[in-house]
Amino acid sequence: MEHVPIDLDAPLSDTRGTVVVDTESGRALLRVTGSGDRLKVVAHLEDGRAPKLEGVHASRSLRQAAATLAASRPLRAFLLPNAGVDSVYRPVATVMMILPFVLGGAMAAAGLFWESIGWVRFVILTGGLALLVIAADAMDKARRYRQWAALKHGERVKAAELELPPLQEEFDVDDVKEEYGKLLSDIVYRIENPALFDAQEPVSKAFTLALLQWDNNDGVATPDERRALAHRVRATFTAAKANAERLGMDHLPEVARAKARTALKAAVVAADKSAPEPERETALRRAVAILDDLALYYLPTGSDARKAITGRGAPQLPGRRNV
Repeated sequence: MEHVPIDLDAPLSDTRGTVVVDTESGRALLRVTGSGDRLKVVAHLEDGRAPKLEGVHASRSLRQAAATLAASRPLRAFLLPNAGVDSVYRPVATVMMILPFVLGGAMAAAGLFWESIGWVRFVILTGGLALLVIAADAMDKARRYRQWAALKHGERVKAAELELPPLQEEFDVDDVKEEYGKLLSDIVYRIENPALFDAQEPVSKAFTLALLQWDNNDGVATPDERRALAHRVRATFTAAKANAERLGMDHLPEVARAKARTALKAAVVAADKSAPEPERETALRRAVAILDDLALYYLPTGSDARKAITGRGAPQLPGRRNV
């Protein structure tokens, strides 16, 4: 099926029709319809759901709409000219979806009307209602009884089977490196979320090892293995970042937290370009002194702090040294 590459940052006004979007969690078919400044966007996801946005301003980017609806980071997009979206039902999955409702309904009915079994009816009733609630919740989270397909001139191709160019994994890993580098040069972030930079923290260690394996091309023999490793780099980075932000400064030894909080406050002032210069310099000296005193390997050194705040010095990536 014909597909035309489209910029993820293009406004929705330029993407009317059907667009296939690859995200970190899978592939989605987006249908953009409407006229004027307000559009409707429906995302047909791999799990069968079809969340939608209505009244979306035409200037909003495809990236924003796709990320919101798919709850995942978009990687690339292709316009499918003159194509629509159709559903393909899966018989076995449909039966498996209906079965809990039938069983739960039967149990609830038995509990209500089968008086001869005494108090057991209330157990059956409770079980039936619980099964109905669980089934409804599962159906709300996924509609796996159907798959979505692109439809054009009678040709129906499932989203997962659309033949698209291979993903450029290098771009995705470069994005991770760029984002990590920005965080590494953000002294305030480093003090506030130190676990991301601690290679002994299990979640952060997984990211560091994945990135080193990527750079060394270690054990990667085929394009599929390289693609899988690229996804692992992104996934482990996302997990490490979320874990670090969850832990915050609680990752630090308890005896170091008070000093680290003082260093954080000083670093915030030192990095504030709107603050008076003498105040910034005083705060910077204080932050430098505290960081050097703490001397924790995953916190920035005083020299790191001065270089980052004054704009000198290149950030390191995991497993590397500045030269």
